[in-house]
Amino acid sequence: MSSNELRKVLIAGGTNIGNHIARTLAADSYFTVFVLSRRSDASYPPNTTVISIPPGDASHEDYVSAFRGQDVVISAIGAAGKLKEKIMIDAAIEAGVQRFFPSESGLDNTNATARKLCPIFDMKGGMIDYLRSKENSGLSWTAVPTGMWLDWALDPSLAFIGINIAHHTVDYWAQGSHKLTFTTLPTAADGFRRILKRPAETANKIVPIRNFEASQAEIVAELEKSQGVKYTITHVDNEQVIAQARAKWDAEHDIMAALQLVAAGFLLPGYGSILVNGEKGEAARAIIEQDSDAAIFEDVVKAAVEKYS
Repeated sequence: MSSNELRKVLIAGGTNIGNHIARTLAADSYFTVFVLSRRSDASYPPNTTVISIPPGDASHEDYVSAFRGQDVVISAIGAAGKLKEKIMIDAAIEAGVQRFFPSESGLDNTNATARKLCPIFDMKGGMIDYLRSKENSGLSWTAVPTGMWLDWALDPSLAFIGINIAHHTVDYWAQGSHKLTFTTLPTAADGFRRILKRPAETANKIVPIRNFEASQAEIVAELEKSQGVKYTITHVDNEQVIAQARAKWDAEHDIMAALQLVAAGFLLPGYGSILVNGEKGEAARAIIEQDSDAAIFEDVVKAAVEKYS
């Protein structure tokens, strides 16, 4: 095995994208997949090995022990645990890990306007800054903006992009006209698989994954055609929502306020949510853009309707 190959992969964070990455890599015999877990009662994808760490706040030493022998650590932890990544990065260096993937996803978190808008984007951008400061340690990194996962966002229990396919309602930001980049959870996970097989080209870079671009209005038009209904439309007062969410975050560090700012970053122009043309920040300079024809816009919408109607 070449010392440059990235075959032994540990995934920290097993929900949403983490679970899909684990399943996708475990289905490819090229990889040996490990899942980091604090829970003894959780279930994990087949052909993966669980590495346990103590529940609660794991120490630097706990992470070093878990990471030793791994080629890659992929962080898929949620926003609430994002600050723990500095401990994980330092542990990865001590353990001799070759490549670290921060919990990135979403838009281009190096976009300065996005970082000013939302504390979650700022934390993610700050983690890329920290990884850059550690490049001389021997640890390389890859940050992977995936756009919005449309299959996940159309779940009516979330309705994360303001579209509720069960109630046939939509809250339009900017009249629903802003096009943003989308993937799905499975196609984003497959993008990670392909990136891992191209280690030299993806080292110390931001490597976006995309399937297609669409606006809220285009998604609603496709839903109306598929469901045979007309959606009830309301319009978000962008400036008011942002001001109120920012004030609540500043006063209380309220996570729901931060998530409102995340939605604003995706659904308004200028914050790095389109990974092709125009508003791309640093992601524009990535060597590889992981396109996939596996997810067609109309097919993703149709599958969501069938699943949730």
